[in-house]
Amino acid sequence: MACSGFATVIQGVVLDEETGNALARTSVSLIPLPGSRMGTIAVRSGDRGAFAINNVGPGWYVLRCTRKGFVAAEVGQLRPGRPGMPFEITPDAQSSFFQIKMRRLGAVTGAVLDENNVGIPDWPVNVYTAHKPVRRIAEGRTDDRGNYRVGELESGSYVVRSGPGQLEDESHLLPTWYKFGTALENAEAVRVKVGETTSDLALRPVRGRLINLSGVLVSSFAATLTLVTDTGRHPLASGAGASFTYAVAPGEVEFLAEGTGGTGGRCGGYLRMFADHDMQGIRVACSPLGASFVNWSGNPDGRHFPVMMRRVDLDGEGPTQGVREQERITPGHWEFQAQPDEAYYVRSIGSELSSHPESTHDGWFEIDVGGAAQILVTLSNRPASLTGVVTTGSKPVVGAPVYLEMFDERLPNPRVRMLEMRSDAQGNYRFSGLAPGTYRVLSSFDFDPEDRFLLGKATVLTLRETDNATQALELMLP
Repeated sequence: MACSGFATVIQGVVLDEETGNALARTSVSLIPLPGSRMGTIAVRSGDRGAFAINNVGPGWYVLRCTRKGFVAAEVGQLRPGRPGMPFEITPDAQSSFFQIKMRRLGAVTGAVLDENNVGIPDWPVNVYTAHKPVRRIAEGRTDDRGNYRVGELESGSYVVRSGPGQLEDESHLLPTWYKFGTALENAEAVRVKVGETTSDLALRPVRGRLINLSGVLVSSFAATLTLVTDTGRHPLASGAGASFTYAVAPGEVEFLAEGTGGTGGRCGGYLRMFADHDMQGIRVACSPLGASFVNWSGNPDGRHFPVMMRRVDLDGEGPTQGVREQERITPGHWEFQAQPDEAYYVRSIGSELSSHPESTHDGWFEIDVGGAAQILVTLSNRPASLTGVVTTGSKPVVGAPVYLEMFDERLPNPRVRMLEMRSDAQGNYRFSGLAPGTYRVLSSFDFDPEDRFLLGKATVLTLRETDNATQALELMLP
């Protein structure tokens, strides 16, 4: 990885910006700009926050630090969470020293209060994305005084909601949004910034009646049953023939059964319903799962590529994982994403139970999986590409961040995937393997995805299959 004949050392220290304390065990990555033959080098800071990267060859680099609970930091960034400035290591350089200050992620705090403004202890609080589709991303519980704090939030807009539950007199409280009400349209979004705490978000749960659900888990396997709502996941029962009773707020619910057998087999079951009255005799079966297969279309060379999947239920998105050969996928609602090389783009992903939408804006395709899904990935070997040069004052910009987003202006809140890359040492950038569609592209060292004004200044262009488009970009200055 190192170039022989050179012994440049990149060293420095990582500090907490708020306290000045050293941040030990921080991941530090030296990332070369596109076009370099060097690979990324990663180390961890020591007990006193110090790090050293030896035998670094000449070239342009970005130095990036990541640590749990903190927003990623890069050398030369204009503000926390923004891209840093690249720097050059020359052939005669001996060493360089950097002091990197990291800022904690944001948080929301407040209290859950009863009708007399007395805090309710040990009560659930949930945080959701403000943009649609609204999905739960974080949770917390109140302390003995009814106060809560939910941290590790990226910069952005969120809505906050108390969970359902039962008080000491057995009366029920319904999930209630900040600032008031049980309906999402009454929720007031709050803005969270990196390193800051958005405080005094008082939640006053509304009284109401919870719905009682009861039934049995039917299985010949050692199975478990989980109830999923938009306020979390709740274990219900385990073991063949186990019964359950649970009270939920009115609305949609999902039952998820999973289990294993003595010979390595697996079972699964899924049931979704709307709970608007007490229900008894619910039966959820955990049936043996067959092997799922990924079939390919549109790849004349016969190559297969990585396919990722994630479960998406009322509780939000689950972790992303690779699809293994003959994967036994638990029934329910999933999303799939294929990752071909730049010679292809993904036209659609579907199964025998779902439609095959064309090239989604965020790269994920929804599939309702049964007991043994036959997943069909349709590729096209006619992708588009976009190239150009980033300049400022007619001079190329080295390592400029370039953002590309596929969008549809007819959709008010589409799910989108923002592609990001850096220009090379000559200011050139290139996106390849693109699906046909409408895109907007911009370059800035101070870009906020929620800055609609800045997005409005982006260059908009339409790409067709096989287009090799060129678009010069002027760096947007703060």
